[in-house]
Amino acid sequence: MEKSTIWKFFDEDLDEYTLLVPSVAVGNVSQLACDLLISSLNMVKTGSVYTTAQIPVIGYDPYNLKSESLSTSCEIYKSDSKKICILQIRSPLIFKYAKQFLEEVIETFKEKKIKDVIILTSSFAHEKKHILSSSFRYIVSEGNPYAEKIKNGDMEKHENNGGDLKILGGGFASLLYKICLEKSLPCLILFKYSSEGDNIPDAYDMVNKLTLVCSLFSEDKDVFSQLLQPVSWTLLFGRPPPQDIY
Repeated sequence: MEKSTIWKFFDEDLDEYTLLVPSVAVGNVSQLACDLLISSLNMVKTGSVYTTAQIPVIGYDPYNLKSESLSTSCEIYKSDSKKICILQIRSPLIFKYAKQFLEEVIETFKEKKIKDVIILTSSFAHEKKHILSSSFRYIVSEGNPYAEKIKNGDMEKHENNGGDLKILGGGFASLLYKICLEKSLPCLILFKYSSEGDNIPDAYDMVNKLTLVCSLFSEDKDVFSQLLQPVSWTLLFGRPPPQDIY
């Protein structure tokens, strides 16, 4: 398979790391959660990705106002102390190229010897069938190291009534999960039923749920007190209207 993606790693060491991948989905909950993790854990940018499968985006560093570096639509961040890396995706994938790109993602990180993949995503709130149940659902592959932990996290296993895995509004999460299974790489999907709007609370909730399977923050303190919002969130909804119009 001819590769359509250019990978530039600044640090090659990802041996035994967990890879987090946000799927572009309802409310961008997963990208916001990854932003929150990158900022709170002071993660370091360790690579950048250019692919024809993605709509190009470029802008200022979303985590440091004093930085002179630019950010693009797909970048890799890592935390050595927590042994996790994040493939932060900031723009949608182009459907006809998505499968090949996601296959290259798994092949590339398998070469780096990551140990497993966690996919974060969201689904349409109106698809939640049981009103009093948790807003979170999970799908876990057989033999996954998080299989027992995830059962104790006030979350329910996603009910998939046969056939291919479907998460309505969940973007490419189902496809990436299938690729992980084909490549024999342990995979977990964590998603929340959400609506479009102010999804910052959803991001906080997702990070909190993620800590049930990954040891990311001090257990001596409340998780929420250890989270640091990225500076880019101050412009999440754009600038206020100019006073001249009133």
